[in-house]
Amino acid sequence: MASSSDERYVWPWTGIVANIFGKPKHEPVECDSMYWLRKFEQYKLEEAYVLHCAEDPTGYVVLEFGTEWTGFTQMMKLDTDFLVDHHGKKDYYESRKMGYSSGLFGWRAQAECAQAEDYNSEGLVGNFLRQKAELKTTSMVAQESLNEKTETLDHLYGEIGSVNKKISDMESKYIEYYMSLDRMMKEIEKKRDLLHQTHDHVNCAPVLKSIVMRGREITYKAMEKNKKLQQEIDTMNDELDRWCQQLIEQEKSTIQQRRKFEEEKKSMEKKAVSDALLKLEKEMGNEQNLNLEIAELEEQLKVLKCVNSEEANHENKRKIEIEEIEEKLEDMIFDMSVKDDENQALKKKEQEAKSELEDARQQIIKELPRFLKGVTKIQIKKFGEVSGLGSEC
Repeated sequence: MASSSDERYVWPWTGIVANIFGKPKHEPVECDSMYWLRKFEQYKLEEAYVLHCAEDPTGYVVLEFGTEWTGFTQMMKLDTDFLVDHHGKKDYYESRKMGYSSGLFGWRAQAECAQAEDYNSEGLVGNFLRQKAELKTTSMVAQESLNEKTETLDHLYGEIGSVNKKISDMESKYIEYYMSLDRMMKEIEKKRDLLHQTHDHVNCAPVLKSIVMRGREITYKAMEKNKKLQQEIDTMNDELDRWCQQLIEQEKSTIQQRRKFEEEKKSMEKKAVSDALLKLEKEMGNEQNLNLEIAELEEQLKVLKCVNSEEANHENKRKIEIEEIEEKLEDMIFDMSVKDDENQALKKKEQEAKSELEDARQQIIKELPRFLKGVTKIQIKKFGEVSGLGSEC
């Protein structure tokens, strides 16, 4: 069996519910998508599409769970719930071979499966899936998600570098203007001292006034430029702080989403195992009751066979009773063998689901370090240890 990272799913995550027109007669037939969205609202669906035609009158509903990992979790939960109730994909195709199917059947949409393909199949479902969706493995989806996060982080790092360069240029200009203003003030002071040293104050007054006015004008312009530069630097600093905060929130969001996904997977695994155990216990109880009935019928059969018939008129009646008991006994033995096969299939499916989820978790953990920046620190803690922030900025 291929690992879960190599198994191809229909993406956006998709589930299929079959036999929607094969329900009991007392239940209404619904072709409205909103009806199915409400019916399966516990799985947090994004869209539902009803498919039916004359060639396949049983009808289907294609359920779309979105593109996020929460949608993948809900898709697997729907598949497990139908499987536990013996209404999964295998049960559906086996019931169709027998010519009888009752109730709804559901499963996750895949590219290949031991029973039948979904995406590449002929008919309503296959044509619809090829038009609306594509095939992806869980490792491909994880890779694309990490690439998107990496592109966002690279963009923010680039913007921060650009802002830092602008701030550095403005600081250089600010220093240059400040030094120019300082030289100008020193020159004005020198000229003022020189004029004070002259004896002809009357003739020098217009020149002094002109120099002072010019100095004031230059000083005012320099101060205005400095003020404008300072405002631009403050604006750039505020924008830089905002981008830094956005970068921090982005990395925190990535960590929180990964943790939430892991928690949901664990919760789903626990529920699937619990439901399977309850189902097995119930089946075992039914099997024990069936064994007791079989033993009782066998005893009755032995008694009837051992009794010597005294009256010929009753012989035919006893033969009929014996034949009825033998037929009933054979039916019960057949039912017990069918239940044994179902229990074995359920155990095998449960082990496969746990293996697939574990492989997907290991693949995501393996791929994460390749796409996160050097400033990110990923830590793996065992279950039960104190939970801390896995990334430091």
